[in-house]
Amino acid sequence: MNIRPPLIITLLLFFIFPSAHAVKECQDISTLPMDKQTQTFMDMKESFIGTMKPSEHLDQIRELATDPALLDEIGDLPLQSFPGIIEKRYPSVPKTILHGFTDQIEKLDRIADCFHHGKRNKDALMKLRYRKVKATDNPYIGFLLPKKTDQPRKVKVTSKDTCYDKRCVFTEINVDDLDKDVILLVHRPARLSTPVIHYKPVFDPKTAASKRLPERAYLLELDLQKVGEYFSKPEIYAHITYYNGDQPIREDTIEIPWAKEKGFNQGKTELIIWLNADSVQLTLLENDWEIPFRLIGKILSKAVGLGLQLASASHPEIGQIQTALGDLRNRSSSEEPDFYDALERMNADDLLDTIRLQRTHTDTYIPMKQGVVKMTLKHDYTPKTGLKNEL
Repeated sequence: MNIRPPLIITLLLFFIFPSAHAVKECQDISTLPMDKQTQTFMDMKESFIGTMKPSEHLDQIRELATDPALLDEIGDLPLQSFPGIIEKRYPSVPKTILHGFTDQIEKLDRIADCFHHGKRNKDALMKLRYRKVKATDNPYIGFLLPKKTDQPRKVKVTSKDTCYDKRCVFTEINVDDLDKDVILLVHRPARLSTPVIHYKPVFDPKTAASKRLPERAYLLELDLQKVGEYFSKPEIYAHITYYNGDQPIREDTIEIPWAKEKGFNQGKTELIIWLNADSVQLTLLENDWEIPFRLIGKILSKAVGLGLQLASASHPEIGQIQTALGDLRNRSSSEEPDFYDALERMNADDLLDTIRLQRTHTDTYIPMKQGVVKMTLKHDYTPKTGLKNEL
């Protein structure tokens, strides 16, 4: 086998690790305790909804948030598309107002980026999602609150009748008690990749393969027979640990944004990017606790690693990862406080299933171990042109 040139690893680290400037842009958020980070994010959501002036513009907001021509593939309206839409549809809006609104979107996306990634990626995370409850011309507008133990999920909402200029009065309502449609301000991270330090040389599995190996796999269908939430959920995330032989080399955390309900879901998400890996441990999580994206991956990374030790085999089962999740609460390792704050929000029941996939096993229909999740994959053999595009 040929050893992969060190340059590839160098480039990989370059594109994944945050620059000093990107991290510095988040210092005002990342230095706060987890509860303060969450509160800052919620305060910014309230402020932004006020900026949209629902007392005057809720009809237009509802029209845009339900226009299929403007929505992305999962039915959301990205906020960063708003200024262009407004400029085109409402040309009489003064440029100064449009620029101010654009600036508010940028500020909100920065907070979302810092909360989820711990650095500024310039990602467009914030979107509007119209949720049908009971048809109305005067829907609520608001956002979901973080779930609390043994408490029903709540949403914080306002309406055009309780907004005055750029100030709105918000009310907390149980999701199950909503009596009309609601426009939700949601945030949707996509993929977060983290390299693992290599303790021995990394080999390119393609050099020893007797047949052509796939470069990536797309998730096309997800059949969920177990989920905990109905209204706004499930929020399904995949955590992938990549292996080269028995050595972990990279970890990805990916949201599956189109997996919106118990049962059959259909969409398209680039799930596995193989690079130097010859197998992956794929674990599915339902996140309804408002846990930052970066910490979902970090917690599951450690839980999968501990689960592997408990398994004393080539790969862990879901029960062993769930047990490891509890063991992590013993604080045997020296993690930052926000890690343990996030860990307290995550339950073993949030873990749906896990499976080890070999790169040479290219079946498209894959029931996971517990039988509560079935996946349909599409394997792609076409390489991309650049490493940056891979991640």
